[in-house]
Amino acid sequence: MIDVHAHILPDVDDGPMNLLDSIEMANSAVTAGITHLFASPHHLNEFYENKKIDILEKVRELEKHLKQLDIPLTIYPSQEVRIHKDLFKSLDRDEILTLDNKGMYLLIELPSNQVPDYTHDHVYELLLRGITPIIVHPERNKEILMNPSILYHLIQEGALTQVTAGSITGSFGKKIKSFSEKMIEHSVGSSHCIGCT
Repeated sequence: MIDVHAHILPDVDDGPMNLLDSIEMANSAVTAGITHLFASPHHLNEFYENKKIDILEKVRELEKHLKQLDIPLTIYPSQEVRIHKDLFKSLDRDEILTLDNKGMYLLIELPSNQVPDYTHDHVYELLLRGITPIIVHPERNKEILMNPSILYHLIQEGALTQVTAGSITGSFGKKIKSFSEKMIEHSVGSSHCIGCT
């Protein structure tokens, strides 16, 4: 199993506080059947920046420790990028980290309370550039919960989605759990990620 969205890098955001916690997370992932994992710390979400160059280095460091401890988990670099108006300027300046830095898929986070009015335009422009946006945990967005057709139209345009494991297990409440189950039932966005955070 592949986890496309995990906060596993130590001391960079709201994920593990230190290396020991990261190693514990890695062991838990392996126990759950995960073989490959994308380390995707927050980027520009009002609290964390996590520059591309720093993430690449921290992934190399964590991979080194996992190999030394013989933990069979492959880590790839990524970012959970908060959608913003200057996203394409950031892309042009090579500040954005796509999944494994391949330029094909990009984890996009929406604000928790709304879907910005430029979201559809950004999805369209990303797809024109050959980058498929993966909207992370849309089930936790209040505007999408109230109006699921917003998500439906983004997916119709070509975006994918990622569902958080905690949403499925009920960690965020019954409404989000129910919505997550409906997304999976209808194969919404096809990038389901059990174990993602």
